[in-house]
Amino acid sequence: MMSALMDRFAAMNMVYQKYSLDYFFESMKRLDVKNFELWTGSPHLFCMTPSLADVSAIRKKVKEYGMHIVCVTPEQVMYPYNIASPDAQFRRESIEYFIRYIHNTAELGADKLLCCAGWGNYDEDKEEAWKRSVESLQIMTACAENEGVRLAFEILGPQESNLVHDFEGTRRMMSEIRSENFTLCVDTVPVRVEGRRLEDYFEEFGSRISHFHLTDGTPAGHVPCGTGEHPVSEYLDVLQRYGYSGYITLEIGDTGCCIDPEKATRTGFETVRNLCR
Repeated sequence: MMSALMDRFAAMNMVYQKYSLDYFFESMKRLDVKNFELWTGSPHLFCMTPSLADVSAIRKKVKEYGMHIVCVTPEQVMYPYNIASPDAQFRRESIEYFIRYIHNTAELGADKLLCCAGWGNYDEDKEEAWKRSVESLQIMTACAENEGVRLAFEILGPQESNLVHDFEGTRRMMSEIRSENFTLCVDTVPVRVEGRRLEDYFEEFGSRISHFHLTDGTPAGHVPCGTGEHPVSEYLDVLQRYGYSGYITLEIGDTGCCIDPEKATRTGFETVRNLCR
């Protein structure tokens, strides 16, 4: 039954980045949403600034509101952290940034941290950047194994990364890092932008898919479900047919939605609720 998916939908605080974290939690209460993906960045949880790095306070607030963190997602596109950087010091600092969040994820009682491949300079040999990315992800995976956390690896768009932005790049990376703690997050936007079928990912990666970003666009954009051109109903049918049992975050990344994030989030949830009836 499609209605069984409803318990596994999650919101995300990234679109609330112009508001306080308290406002986000109050908004979730108004929208009757219990699951959420914790985007980490200012002015919410941000491990690189002591005044914003109080994990215990976040954990307490999550408990007070009866919420559940389905994944921790460090900001890794807007902020200049890049695990494939050709600059050795910057790369080390970027790895440390993610390792701090792996520890934070365990402290929060969450089981997944979202990560990406980073990017090399677009005017350098891509293979050299690829090697740096794999090496960094292996270091992060080893830390995640020690903490009992799974990494959920997500592809980026071609304008965000020259390393993993399509199906073949995803397959190569998943084949090079075989740890059980290195899993996959599928995002509907890059799948649609490439012209791939969602089924391709489930047929290729199966149980290694641990997380899912359901979003809409034209085909890019990351707008609320129901406001773009994506076949959201078909996506839900695929999740049902392939027996996907993980969480489904309604990711909203369009900056225009940051003015009224509750309206955008409500639109997305109303869309999927109506489709799941």
